[in-house]
Amino acid sequence: MEIKYFENGKIYLKGKKENVWINPGKEEFGGKNGEARVVIFTEKEKNFVKLGEENDKVIICGVGEYEIGGVEISGINAMYALTMDGIKIVIVGKIEGEITEKKKEKLEEADVLLIGMGATAVDIAKKSAANYIVPIEFDDEEKELKTFMDAFDSENLEAIDSLKVDKENLPEGVEVVLLKTK
Repeated sequence: MEIKYFENGKIYLKGKKENVWINPGKEEFGGKNGEARVVIFTEKEKNFVKLGEENDKVIICGVGEYEIGGVEISGINAMYALTMDGIKIVIVGKIEGEITEKKKEKLEEADVLLIGMGATAVDIAKKSAANYIVPIEFDDEEKELKTFMDAFDSENLEAIDSLKVDKENLPEGVEVVLLKTK
């Protein structure tokens, strides 16, 4: 599975059987990168299409549990957990305040954590048992990103184009990965 980051929280997950867009803009939704059948909006304001099925895409925005083409998705307020190619991915938006027990449970199961840069990002990431932690939504949050990277001793980390994840080759400890904005 491969993870690519586009600005403003837009994420593209390319799996062996399915592809998933998270928070695509109109240009990604219909363009050459729009080959994903599953589309998730983590914020209703970003949703510019109706929910349900549109053309050959399944549009998700909100809480609930879904399974589409072998991709398992669990939506909890401001958080989505996906299992794709055997890899558990948790996407956390900007959360203020305490996280619920259900969210803590999802964090503990994660192989990959994609986390928005908010005031509680460091605390939430440290509660995760993820092998890879990837900061997202940092375009206007340089201070939060710096604080986050400092907390994980990753201040001088070089950004990479994409993260390729294989269930058989997950790192033993926690690895922070900074993705280049496309």
